[in-house]
Amino acid sequence: MKKIGITGGSGFIGHQIITLLLEKKYKVKSCDLAKPKNYLLKNKNFTFRKINLFDEKKLSNFFSDVDCVIHLAAYLGVLNTEKNPLECLNTNILGTKAILNVVSKNRIKKFIFSSSSEVYGDQDKFPIKESYEYKIKSNYALSKITSEFYVKSYAKKYNFNYNTVRFFNVYGSGQKTNFVISKFISQVLNSKNLTVYGEGNQVRAFCNVKDAALGLFLTLIKGKKNTTYNIGNNNQPISMYNLARLIKSLSNSNVKIIKTSFEKSDRLKEREIFRRYPDLKKIKKDTGYIPKISLDEGIIQLLK
Repeated sequence: MKKIGITGGSGFIGHQIITLLLEKKYKVKSCDLAKPKNYLLKNKNFTFRKINLFDEKKLSNFFSDVDCVIHLAAYLGVLNTEKNPLECLNTNILGTKAILNVVSKNRIKKFIFSSSSEVYGDQDKFPIKESYEYKIKSNYALSKITSEFYVKSYAKKYNFNYNTVRFFNVYGSGQKTNFVISKFISQVLNSKNLTVYGEGNQVRAFCNVKDAALGLFLTLIKGKKNTTYNIGNNNQPISMYNLARLIKSLSNSNVKIIKTSFEKSDRLKEREIFRRYPDLKKIKKDTGYIPKISLDEGIIQLLK
């Protein structure tokens, strides 16, 4: 398996997995509406095309000779997907269906779908295993759950192998500032107070984007067929208030930590998820995945 097709390759996780694949001497074809990083365009083993996800004819021609498609393209952001539910559902569900049509038509051997830990909603037991039931708390979660079922159904009907990966709170260089760590980093570098919602007792475990790309790569080469994996880093679950304290400390900043109402958040209080971190035993057993970058190390890199 030496030629990989990627949708959404110009995105946050996309350019990291492409970089890793090229380092491993794979040939990569990427489609997106946005241009990729210039250093990727200079690589002879990388091909980019600006193609809309719904243009099945162009997609089919472009991906006609790949061994696997990694589907990363999606409509992102809790606030964005709540404000624009139709765009979210159309892009994430119908877009997935479109690329599945391409995979089945071209008889591509393997498909990897990028899902999200949002599908778990609020759980009672931790860490969260892949077997836990879905709990829908957002349009984004609904779109990912529905897409997961489409993937299973297409794979069964058209006889190709698939993996679904559920990313847990990925952060790192190049992420937009409407995600919590990138927001805190931006605030502290601009000498602005750090804002947490409610009491800041929401707990997450954060995964550096380089580790996320590693998990995705190991799923590609070692993942068991027709299997779902959590990808994240569960070494340091942390509350949002303590995350703000950590970033303030590591930056040696004098900014204050301000508690603000949920009304100013990107998520309604009734849709907030108060505790979430992954069980990684399954992916570790099957692929050997172990995240390498600690939260402190990842934050220090972003502060430089």
